[in-house]
Amino acid sequence: AGVALMIFESGMHFDFEKAQVVGPKALAVAVLGTILPLLTGTILMMIYGYPMLPDSIAVGTALAPTSVGIALRLLGEAGVLQQDFGQAIITAAFIDDILSLVLFNVLFSLRGDFNVMAVVVSPIIGIIFMAIAMVLAVK
Repeated sequence: AGVALMIFESGMHFDFEKAQVVGPKALAVAVLGTILPLLTGTILMMIYGYPMLPDSIAVGTALAPTSVGIALRLLGEAGVLQQDFGQAIITAAFIDDILSLVLFNVLFSLRGDFNVMAVVVSPIIGIIFMAIAMVLAVK
C-alpha cells in the first residue's frame, strides 16, 4: 500500500505537458534504471554461488525500484520540480516504479504455477490502460 501511495503522490506532481517534452529520455532512463539493477544484482548473486531462481532474481528485483518519495521531496525543496529536468526525474522514477511492480509480480509468480493471464496479460492491460489515460489527460 505504501508504494501505491508514493506512486499516487508522484502522479499529483506530474506535469503532462512537460512529460511530452521529456518523455522519451525519461523512458530510456527508467528502462535502464530497472534493467541494470536487475541484471547487476542477479549476476553478482550468481557470482557468489547463489542459484539464479529464486535467490539471484529476487535480489535483482529488490534493487530495481526508485525512491519516488525522496526524489519528490528533494526536487520540491530545491524548487526545481516544475523545470524540465525535475519533471524528467519524476517521470523516470514514476515509470521505473511501475516497471518494478511488474517485476515483483513476475517474481512472486515464480514460486508457484506460472499463470500467463495473471503474470503477463493483466500487467500489460494495466500498462495499456495507464498509457491511454495519460494520452487522454494530455488532450
